[in-house]
Amino acid sequence: MNRTAAGRASVVAAIMVGVGALLSGLINFLFLLANVASLPRLLILQDPIGFALRPRVQPLAVVAMLVALVILVGLTWLFVRMIIRSALPGHGAAVFFGTWGAVIIASWIAGLVRAPLMLTVLQIPPEQSEILMTQFSQMSVAGVSWGLIWGWLTALVVTLVHRSSAGDSPNPVGVPAYPTTLPAQAYPPAPSAPPAAG
Repeated sequence: MNRTAAGRASVVAAIMVGVGALLSGLINFLFLLANVASLPRLLILQDPIGFALRPRVQPLAVVAMLVALVILVGLTWLFVRMIIRSALPGHGAAVFFGTWGAVIIASWIAGLVRAPLMLTVLQIPPEQSEILMTQFSQMSVAGVSWGLIWGWLTALVVTLVHRSSAGDSPNPVGVPAYPTTLPAQAYPPAPSAPPAAG
């Protein structure tokens, strides 16, 4: 696939993941304001970036959210670009599952980076290490579950962009990138074998 198609698909993936993370955080916050119970809310919609745009929030929480968002979008762009550039034309399943996995891994890394910043905001004393580790794991795994539940949407759109740009590639599906037969002049004729002595 040519570079413009890989660039186009990776930008689409990055925009979808960024907007999706912001929307899921906002909807999760609105559900919290509406007193929706946490079990159905967290099963349906995780918050991968720790939505912090609300009243009376500490500045470090906003910084943690923005850092997580930048890491999520940047790593998704990078991973999807590498997947699209290495995928062969006509291999939509590889693009789909590769992109889905890229969203999951990028969400996990963003959660791992966000968790220490948010633990600083929460100011949990070091003596309560069990609570500290529980909060760390919950914050870092929230992105993974969000990517697992909602990453397929991004993967589906990226796969469709990949399939639609297959005609833009220099080698359309079914046409090999190299000649299948060599010209007759490529090799000199083979020397004839001497007659066997008798």
